[in-house]
Amino acid sequence: MDIGFLLFILIVIGAAVLLFTYLQHRESHKTPVQSPYTEALHGLLSGDKTRALQKLRETVQRDTGNIDAYIRLGQLLFEMNEQMRGLKVHRMLTLRADLSNPQRIEVYRALARDYATLGDIPRALECLDQILRISKRDLAALREKQALLEKHQDWAAAFETAQKLQSLDGGVSPRRLALLKVQEGLKLAQKGKERDGRLCLREATKYDTRCPAPFLYWGDSYIREGRIEDAVNIWRRLLERNPAASYIVFDRLASNLFELGRFNEIEQIYRDVLRKHPQNVHAYVALSKFLQKRGDRAESIAVLEDGLEKNPESLWLRRLLVRVYGEQGDTSRLVTLTRDILARVMKEAYEFTCSECRHVTREPLWHCPKCGALDSFGV
Repeated sequence: MDIGFLLFILIVIGAAVLLFTYLQHRESHKTPVQSPYTEALHGLLSGDKTRALQKLRETVQRDTGNIDAYIRLGQLLFEMNEQMRGLKVHRMLTLRADLSNPQRIEVYRALARDYATLGDIPRALECLDQILRISKRDLAALREKQALLEKHQDWAAAFETAQKLQSLDGGVSPRRLALLKVQEGLKLAQKGKERDGRLCLREATKYDTRCPAPFLYWGDSYIREGRIEDAVNIWRRLLERNPAASYIVFDRLASNLFELGRFNEIEQIYRDVLRKHPQNVHAYVALSKFLQKRGDRAESIAVLEDGLEKNPESLWLRRLLVRVYGEQGDTSRLVTLTRDILARVMKEAYEFTCSECRHVTREPLWHCPKCGALDSFGV
């Protein structure tokens, strides 16, 4: 073989190797081209809504199968005060036959948010029901449905939805179930269906035996029908089941027992409550006022003093005692108690509080040592 020809071949091969190496190196350092959808996501993350909107529109024009881009486009239009256009984008998606169930769920979820934002609760609920037809255990849809039903004051449906949630994840407390049932009962009573309303209130007590609301309104229902004895009996149940909250029916019991000619029972009620729950400040006050009306002023004061001994932090009992001591002219006790109250509600020295982090200092400062805020002490 000719030596010159061999040399030529070697040069060509070397050049090809060098060219290939160069092209590989350039390719590895080339900045990748971002898709319009990726650019749109970056725009959303950076807060550049105008660019994000432009790139989302470009995305759906190029790729009509990108359902997530359509959903984000509708949401962004809503955020930019173009609600009707955003709603139209989401509604058009529901007409597509090529959506998978997960995609259809997300479309209806977006539509539910749209309608809720516009204040159209019934249509928002329809969208959530569409989700639940596809996936009965969709917790997010159930929670949103319950919230909307409560807002719409459809208490019966809200209770039913809350029960489903409770059975799925236990996230609804017995107290909430009871209160939803209470609201259902009150709504029925407002429509003149007292008996049906009471049945709801009675059912509410089964979900939370200590919740005071059903007992309060159950008794009120009997009062509206002139059944004072029945009302008193219901309110007495609250005293047994939740002595701490019994004070909410004290006034009702006192006035209606007086109506029945059983005024003397009132004192025993207050004393029974205090025996079971000595921290019930309201009961001490109620008993003290009852005794004072009866003319037993010394015993009235003794009850307040006993209450203060059992509840040493109560400013309410101290305030009442200040008034009583003042009326009695008991200057010594009045001064002592007033000093005690002032010591509890006022600091010995002035304090400065940072408006940003609530850091407290007795020295005037202009730079907070805790959060670093400048001029936050109002000095």
